[in-house]
Amino acid sequence: MKNIKIFAFAACLITLAACNKETGFVIPGGHDASKPAVESLSYDEATSGAKAVGLSWNADRALAAGATSFTIQLTNDISFDDVKNATKYDVVDAPATSYIFKNLNTNDFFYARVRANYDGFYFSDWTYLGGASDPLAVCVGTGTVAAKFGTPTGFKATVTDQSIKATWDAVAFADSYTFEYKAASSGEWSVVSELKTNVYEVEGLVPQTAYDIRVKAHQGETASDYATASVTTAEPSKFNPEMSTPEAFVEFLTTEAAAAATGAEFSLLADIDLSGKTLPAVENFKGNLDGKGHAIKGLTASAPLFETLTGVVKDIVIDKSCKFTPAGPFFGIIAANNEGSISKVVNKAAVTYEADAVPEPMLIAAIAGQSKGEISDCTNEGAITVTVNGPTVAVGTAGIVGYQAAAIKGCTNKGAISFTAKNITAKVAVIDATGALPSTGGIVAFGAPGFTVDSCNNNGKISHAITNADIDLTANVNRNQIGGIAGSPCGNITNSNNYGEVNVSVKNSTPGTALPKEFIVCVGGIGGGDYQFTNTADVFSNTSYINCVNEGAIIVDSDASASNSAIGGIVGWPGQEKPVTGTSVSGCTNKGNITGKGAMKCRLGGIEGGTGVIENSTNEGIITLESGNAGSAVGSLCAFHSQGHAITGCSAKGEVVVKVKTTGGTGGLIGNVGNVDHDTAYGCVVNCKITAAQNDGTRTGMVVGYFNGTSKVVVLGSPSDPIKVSGSLNGNPASADNIFGTDNNSNHTINFTIL
Repeated sequence: MKNIKIFAFAACLITLAACNKETGFVIPGGHDASKPAVESLSYDEATSGAKAVGLSWNADRALAAGATSFTIQLTNDISFDDVKNATKYDVVDAPATSYIFKNLNTNDFFYARVRANYDGFYFSDWTYLGGASDPLAVCVGTGTVAAKFGTPTGFKATVTDQSIKATWDAVAFADSYTFEYKAASSGEWSVVSELKTNVYEVEGLVPQTAYDIRVKAHQGETASDYATASVTTAEPSKFNPEMSTPEAFVEFLTTEAAAAATGAEFSLLADIDLSGKTLPAVENFKGNLDGKGHAIKGLTASAPLFETLTGVVKDIVIDKSCKFTPAGPFFGIIAANNEGSISKVVNKAAVTYEADAVPEPMLIAAIAGQSKGEISDCTNEGAITVTVNGPTVAVGTAGIVGYQAAAIKGCTNKGAISFTAKNITAKVAVIDATGALPSTGGIVAFGAPGFTVDSCNNNGKISHAITNADIDLTANVNRNQIGGIAGSPCGNITNSNNYGEVNVSVKNSTPGTALPKEFIVCVGGIGGGDYQFTNTADVFSNTSYINCVNEGAIIVDSDASASNSAIGGIVGWPGQEKPVTGTSVSGCTNKGNITGKGAMKCRLGGIEGGTGVIENSTNEGIITLESGNAGSAVGSLCAFHSQGHAITGCSAKGEVVVKVKTTGGTGGLIGNVGNVDHDTAYGCVVNCKITAAQNDGTRTGMVVGYFNGTSKVVVLGSPSDPIKVSGSLNGNPASADNIFGTDNNSNHTINFTIL
């Protein structure tokens, strides 16, 4: 065994003065009205959403006066008690003048304010949204309102033969609601208290019976007056729920589906040919529809079967004779919005969307557009094609579901999934994925908290293309995320495999010419990367890939050279580059060949492009950089590694081929190691063939190409558990002379043994 000790650095001792425990330590500073305050505070509609509130502020005078940070606060108490007792607050470092509060509850109300902080613990006056004397409130998912607590307004109800669904406008700062109902002939009210939403449904009622209903709001010990109404339940339906004709199915959608009680059973007894039929929009289906394996044929539609599904749809085939051209922002053949359960649905039809521009977010998939309910054992065989002939904002394109905040199990995509646009204009919120850009996945595009994937497979080709990325490119565009299973996941992906090609293209109008701004893509055989939900205090980098396999080729042709795009056989960008991470790759294998080309700067790795925890994972594919920026990094296992993330029990096999001279580093195990103290790479094996145009050995190595830093110490392997190395570099067998690039500072250790 050989040990290369590059340098042992001396540690510095820092002496800290102790505080006098009897007199205490007095923090200077405090409120100073002479310090410039923030000039104005605004609600940012572009970064707000159903569960998010974006705020921005003008702080030119404060920044000029040396403001170091800003404290931003949301509270439902108009008195704005001490910041530490606020509902939500955070400190934003200068010069940033915006913030997004995420994972809020839709229809909750808040007041907002911001202050400037200065050196010495001084801070300015507060600046309020709408002004200090009469501040505006923010209703999550709606916007700013002049809100005062009072009696519920907009009280109304819809009925079926056995149910009443009552709704009312949310009352600003109400803690809860009490809903009451009774038969008009009865003197006793049934009471449902402490409701947290402004919707309530009563079921199990008597058909054709008059009922009185009422609701009041509560704020602490204070209760509003009642809002009241009277309704009558409907006559029982005479519809036969076992359908065998097109006429019966149309009648079901026209008269029965929206009125069906929770759990009401409907089924198909034969294939249904809907050629020439126009289907109505069903606002919400709460019942159970069992297709019993029968097919829907000949349907041409631009809307889903159900706008919202809170019930169950199962065992239906959508025949290839159907044709779908989505018109609404969220589209799936079964549901635009799934809050129930969808299982054993097979789609064989094409879904095609084309537009000159997409100014608002869209979700397009075969089964559901957005979903907070479980989807299981579904298959898509149809092509899902989205073409934008001009500018676009975020579009989620996928084989099964566009946005998922629940479990997906046992699903398969076999259809080609394609997204193409000319250029991207802005980041927008997609549900609660704020600051989102287009995302494409074989199974799902966007995953949100609550999302998991288990035992899913993609066999279809995934294509994601931006054809003229330089048009109106005045700001950085980060990050498009594309994956064989999930484009932008947030949650564990287990026992799932990709066999389809993943092909990504980001081109300048003059192909091969570097783009003027950052235009980062994160591309992976399984997932693109955990990005949308990693910048909040509530959800930090919590996506892991467990026992997954990629066999599909990954090809990325990009002209973005201003910053690193991340491309990996399993995942492109695992999560934030911070020391603590919940993101990991465990028990995964990449067998697919990965190719990068164009003018891009990239991190190209067999398992990961960026840095994250990697355990018991293996690359067997060929990793090739055909062309690109010299700052690119390439590695058989991972291109870039840092932050103390552990690598254990991994094997770097296959080949690494770099056809351009690079300074970023080319390595068997790791291309480039970041400048962070850590030790790792226990139980690892390198057995790969490396061919690099940088053939002088300065930044190429069988284990590491380049240590990117001078001040930290990195230890790879240990004397008792060295990295086992074999293979070749530019035709030369692995040896002590080519373990690491020679253009490195001497403060790192690689423990290895040559096999």
